[in-house]
Parts: sequence; structure tokens; C-alpha cells
Amino acid sequence: MPRTVSSSEVQNNFGAMLQWAEENNDEVVVERRGKPAGVIISYEEYQEVLRLREQDRRRTIFARMESIRKQVAESTPDLTAEEAYRLAGFSEDVIQQTLDNDKDLAEKA
Repeated sequence: MPRTVSSSEVQNNFGAMLQWAEENNDEVVVERRGKPAGVIISYEEYQEVLRLREQDRRRTIFARMESIRKQVAESTPDLTAEEAYRLAGFSEDVIQQTLDNDKDLAEKA
């Protein structure tokens, strides 16, 4: 369970707060005037947060790309997915990565 402390307590005991977060693999919620203002987490937890952000960012990008692909495919049904991505202005690297991703998804379905 996260530990909650005041900002002045963190100022006076930062090393101990950081050590507690690392040892307990838990958060230290820092309050200013009784309201949460920040969090101290272990570096391991921070790396996980970054990984999840990147995963979400990629998921959002692929969803946008899929939406664009569908719009182009509906307006020009004779186009292949690759041609649709190219018309949408995606780079060759992005097209290849997207086609690979589409193939992986189709194989899992």
C-alpha cells in the first residue's frame, strides 16, 4: 500500500523515502497542503510506466492507421492494403511494419 507523506517530510528525509520506495516496490505519495502533488517510485517502476506509455502510444498510432486504411479502402476498393498505406502518406518503413503487424494479427485470429 502506498505511503503518503507531506512535502516537508520528503524535503527532510528524501533518502529514506527513496529507499522505502525501492525496498517496498511501492509508491510514496507526496502531499502539498493536504493534496497529492507528486509520487516517488523506484526506478524499476518508472521503467514499467515508460514501457506502458510506449505500448499505449503505439496502440493509438496503429488504431489511427487502421482507420485511415479503412477509409482509403472503402473509397477505392481495388487497392491493396500496401497501396492504401502508400496513398495515405506513410513511409516505407511504417508500411512494412504495419503490414507485418497486420499479418501477425491475422495469424492469431
